[in-house]
Amino acid sequence: MTAANETDCHAIAMRLYEYLDREMTREDEAAVRAHLADCRGCVSLFNFEGAYLKFLSARANARNAPDHLRKRIFEQLLCNEDESASA
Repeated sequence: MTAANETDCHAIAMRLYEYLDREMTREDEAAVRAHLADCRGCVSLFNFEGAYLKFLSARANARNAPDHLRKRIFEQLLCNEDESASA
């Protein structure tokens, strides 16, 4: 890897989330796509970060546990805390 390529990779990585969130101008997005077409290291980084963002989004949109289950878990936690305190 050349020093110029390392600089390009660093510059591209610094704008990773702008690219993934589609917050770039068309020109900047085209430059990133061109770099990704030639750089396997950056493609790996972008694929990983893209998958991570999808995971976070899925978790954020996941439904909460039903109220009765949440209540039961909370009560169990309180019970265990009381037992630990008295031991």
